[in-house]
Amino acid sequence: MKDLIFLSFLFLFASLKGQTTAPNNDVLRGPQNVLPEGVIDGVVVKDEVPVRSKIEYEHVRLADYVWSKRLFSRIDSKEKVNHALFYPYDEFNQVEYKFPSKRSDVDSNLYWMRHQERFSLWTIIYKHLLLGDLTLYNVASESTPYIEDGYQLKYPIKKQTRDDFFSNSKYRSELGKALTFGQKGSKLTIADPNNAPKGRLSIDKGWNATFQAWIDSLTVVTPNSMVEKNDDDNSITVYDALGIMAQDPKGRKDLEEAWNNAKPGGSLKGKDAVYFINSKSIVAYNIKEDWFFDKERSMLDKRIIAIAPVANYLLPEEEDPDPFAGFDRYANFLFSDIDGKLKYLEVDADDATISTTEINGNRYAQKEMFWLYFPELRNVMVNYYVYNNQSDAQWMTFDDFFWKRMFSATIYRASDQFDREIEDYRYGVDALYEAEKIKENMRTWETDLWNY
Repeated sequence: MKDLIFLSFLFLFASLKGQTTAPNNDVLRGPQNVLPEGVIDGVVVKDEVPVRSKIEYEHVRLADYVWSKRLFSRIDSKEKVNHALFYPYDEFNQVEYKFPSKRSDVDSNLYWMRHQERFSLWTIIYKHLLLGDLTLYNVASESTPYIEDGYQLKYPIKKQTRDDFFSNSKYRSELGKALTFGQKGSKLTIADPNNAPKGRLSIDKGWNATFQAWIDSLTVVTPNSMVEKNDDDNSITVYDALGIMAQDPKGRKDLEEAWNNAKPGGSLKGKDAVYFINSKSIVAYNIKEDWFFDKERSMLDKRIIAIAPVANYLLPEEEDPDPFAGFDRYANFLFSDIDGKLKYLEVDADDATISTTEINGNRYAQKEMFWLYFPELRNVMVNYYVYNNQSDAQWMTFDDFFWKRMFSATIYRASDQFDREIEDYRYGVDALYEAEKIKENMRTWETDLWNY
């Protein structure tokens, strides 16, 4: 009897330990319907166990791993059965929102508008990348950006601790670029090629009116002999040289910010346009999974290894001899604007402004943004819930949704000796037939296994 009591206590302790050792217990998770000052938005508290850990997969011995096939599939947002992964949308106040500087700001930032009780999968990923629960794997290496083999999880953005986003500027910059898109500001001036200290600048006013001068401040410039001097005035301000009048306080403020941010020997640039990626711009998820036969359990099983959000990107013009010339995930990102149309950011070099432009027939393609290790994501998803069309009282977690395979996915790649996608050798409808053929071959293999 004592042994039974001891084992029961041990089991209870292990269960509690599993609930409390999940990462980031200090942040909100799950459907939060408990508001400040004791307000409950509903009848009951939706989640009485706020932090849980994923259920581990069944262990498979190498000796029992007798057959496997690696598949890559696409979960498309257009299919109704997949809507639970893509809704509800989140939104940013792009003017006011800034990346949080400390952990508590992730949940309390009013400029990142989210549903109180339900998140989309992208909102969950975005949040926990900031919190350090997930490792981001780039699609390609910096040395060979045109070879996109990141699905092999070869190019991680490495972090030392889960707080690196708030304490490590290099990590924050690398991760931030994956979660944003934008354009660099146009040059306001061109730096002296001799790498002189800040202040040695060439200001190009257009119409062949260029002068060089030592600039001690933004207020006064004393021209050298190269300058066409005005008989009445032997000095000119940088504001005047760039055509920024006193009636334009914003333009002057932007120039002052560029001046303060300029590095020694560098050039003054207009303000960068930085937009934060919201869930509306995510059009699909690509998954890498292994289908295998476990001899011990005598079953054909399947497990997702990695997952990648997919978005639209503007491609270079067809006549460009280099298909990758000018392609940059940060600069070529296409976002869904408030009117639902695909747009991109465009720089006007003449007045250094950045505007949104509709694609209007330009070439674009869907590409992975980055990859995530799925078992790592599971431990995060288990604390968030997808919508149940039948009852608001019975919800399942995102982890349950994937475990029960309640999504619809189309195969676009299968392991073969050429390491190629289906569209490399089949096109259009034939590619869909090929995807179904691959799936049917695996079903046939399983059926034939039991025919003696």
